[in-house]
Amino acid sequence: MELKLLYLTYKDVDMLIKKGYTNLIIPVGTIEAHGPHLPLGTDALIPEIIAEEIAESIKALIAPTVYYGITQTLLRYKGSTSVSGATLRNLLKEIIRVYHAHGFQKFVIINGHGGNVTPIRDAMNDLWLENRIKSIVVHWWIYTRNITEEIYGEPGGHGGLDETAFILAKMPKFVKKYDFNEEVYLYERGIEVWPAPGSIIIYEKNKGLPKLDTDLADKYVKAVIKALKNRIRELLKRI
Repeated sequence: MELKLLYLTYKDVDMLIKKGYTNLIIPVGTIEAHGPHLPLGTDALIPEIIAEEIAESIKALIAPTVYYGITQTLLRYKGSTSVSGATLRNLLKEIIRVYHAHGFQKFVIINGHGGNVTPIRDAMNDLWLENRIKSIVVHWWIYTRNITEEIYGEPGGHGGLDETAFILAKMPKFVKKYDFNEEVYLYERGIEVWPAPGSIIIYEKNKGLPKLDTDLADKYVKAVIKALKNRIRELLKRI
């Protein structure tokens, strides 16, 4: 069954809401470099994949993705772009208020980008305080960090093994086989650099680097989606 608003008529949406599809998923990402091997849209594509996988099980429709987010140190890489935190915060508040007026009762924000965390949190807090609109925000790579370490034996990274796994498992034609070693930048606490010296950012030395093992990627993505689906379903019942 088609659950994406983009492909539904307003009559379809009205009918589905009346059938109980009163949850709305909004994927949110940004457009920025993710090494030479992953697409610029990685942070938006992964939330879209997750949304498609979980929507039916939580009786949700899927809103068009918010592709533009807050990118900072990676803006020097061509194709990367950004909006301000205030822009993202206000955009989410405005579209959610209208969707809520149409009959959607609870909102699930699937976020794929670290720079978006604060403006999304602020927007959802405002919507609750001002309009009593209920929401769940999922920063997928943070919540499933334990799964990354369980399956890969190490943490993920920006453009690293966890993000690479999703694109490799679900959209393999967009994974390019470039040598990425010169693109790796080890983030060190206490040192900040503008622009980032590399478009693959890891947080522990030699850990989190991309791995092109399709079988392991499939296993990882299935485990992540299962965990997210179960937890979001539980939380929707509780709010």
